[in-house]
Amino acid sequence: MHSYRKDWNKLKEIISNETIKIEIIKDDVSINKLIDYLISAEDHRYKYHVGFDIIAIIRAFRNRILYKKQEGASTIEQQLVRTIIGKYEKSLSRKLREICLAFALKLFINKKTTALIYLNIAYYGTDFKGLDKVLKKFNLKKGDYINDNICAEIVSRLKYPESTKKSTRLKLIENRKKYLLKLYEKHSNYKLLKIHG
Repeated sequence: MHSYRKDWNKLKEIISNETIKIEIIKDDVSINKLIDYLISAEDHRYKYHVGFDIIAIIRAFRNRILYKKQEGASTIEQQLVRTIIGKYEKSLSRKLREICLAFALKLFINKKTTALIYLNIAYYGTDFKGLDKVLKKFNLKKGDYINDNICAEIVSRLKYPESTKKSTRLKLIENRKKYLLKLYEKHSNYKLLKIHG
């Protein structure tokens, strides 16, 4: 219980600090598009769940039991919790704590703020910790126009952070980018995105 409270206090403190930092970009058109790409790629039921996605959890559990296939079921809230708390061990207790903390997030921040903070502090690869660093790779900064290709590539790096083994990883990033461009178009057509006004 003490450990849970410690994680919760750390989460609240960092999110409070990050909320101030993202204030200037929360209505930026390109950042909103980047959020849409994030939702499309990582959590397309983001608008509807309460911090954890029971459908994704059941599907992942079923696929593991029936097909011995390991797949993620983490929501954007859970990924934000994991990034802040810094606990990545594969255990049921860690996963349950992550779900509880992700659920609790909605008590004090909305969905858009959650997504923005995650994008702002996420790990995109070696030397690319945070949105400022990864935008700099493309000679951009917050407030600049970000096209669809760059949005898709930035979000691709959440799954495949650029490493020192560049050739292999860059190919994975490029393939994921192409996939996300198609996925984004499909999700946009079905209005699964747009958590902002």
